[in-house]
Amino acid sequence: MQHPIYVERQLFKFLWIFMPLMGLVNMWMHMHADGSRPVWAPFIVLLVNLLVLLILGSLTIRVDATHLSWRFGWLGWPVWKVALADIQAAGPTNTSFLDGWGIRRTRQGMLYNAHGKQAIRLIMRNGKTILLGTQDPQRLLSYLTPRLNGR
Repeated sequence: MQHPIYVERQLFKFLWIFMPLMGLVNMWMHMHADGSRPVWAPFIVLLVNLLVLLILGSLTIRVDATHLSWRFGWLGWPVWKVALADIQAAGPTNTSFLDGWGIRRTRQGMLYNAHGKQAIRLIMRNGKTILLGTQDPQRLLSYLTPRLNGR
């Protein structure tokens, strides 16, 4: 693995608020239930919440000399990687509230986003479009664009 030239990590803030809140609601409901729920039920919910945060709790974008890669969470999976030679063009764009966060197909192309509305649009040589959410699209493009034009 090559040393990265650029790395950006952004937290999936919605999940970091929603998952602990749902865990607390579940604990409260369990404590105020009539005893019909199993004792271990809140721990299963807690375990699922922790697993979701480990897998999807952040988005990391990396640029090295030959590839652009991005992944969610801290486990290193799922991960996506494209060769810089396969990218035809890149530019800034914005996503809408309806496009949302996470991994989803939008009218502009596949979106990978953890927070906010700013993104970069990658137009691949095969015609596909990928949108990567970023908090600083100009900075990411300043590292990415010179490596695309040099090809």
